[in-house]
Amino acid sequence: MTANDMEERLQSHYALLSRTIEFTRMADTKALPVILLNIALIGALSARFDAVLEILREDIFGFQWIIALVLTLSWAGSVVTAIGVAAIVYIPKTPLTSCSLIYFEDIASMNRDSFKEESRQLDSATIEGPLLDQIFQVSQIASAKMRRVRAALFLTIPSTLLAIALLAWGSL
Repeated sequence: MTANDMEERLQSHYALLSRTIEFTRMADTKALPVILLNIALIGALSARFDAVLEILREDIFGFQWIIALVLTLSWAGSVVTAIGVAAIVYIPKTPLTSCSLIYFEDIASMNRDSFKEESRQLDSATIEGPLLDQIFQVSQIASAKMRRVRAALFLTIPSTLLAIALLAWGSL
């Protein structure tokens, strides 16, 4: 393999790493509206919750009381779960391998002089392995983040429907 071929391969790897990092940013961007929607639902229900509280105070253990309690607890559980799952997107698990000169956690754990010395000894052939490891790690993080965003979106559907039901009931 020529030096030019190796440089082209490394450039391809760097481009793939950049795209993968962009996917992690997209997941972060998508999680925020899920959190904000659920917070807005909390605010809307807080403003109208007096009507539901009135039912819970008056008709203790009656049919309406049970329905109001089940709806309220179901909504609270789904909204807290949706916010929690979406918030976890912002806390990725970044394992420390202590052997990569590409991965920021590994670099941060090194002594500055050691990092400089080891980095200067790298050539194109030896950097390819750590670069591919980094692509793999970031891909796993991006995939986990996207799964959590999807789960948070699916959890927001019942929280929204239950909030609408409670708001409508409070308007009666």
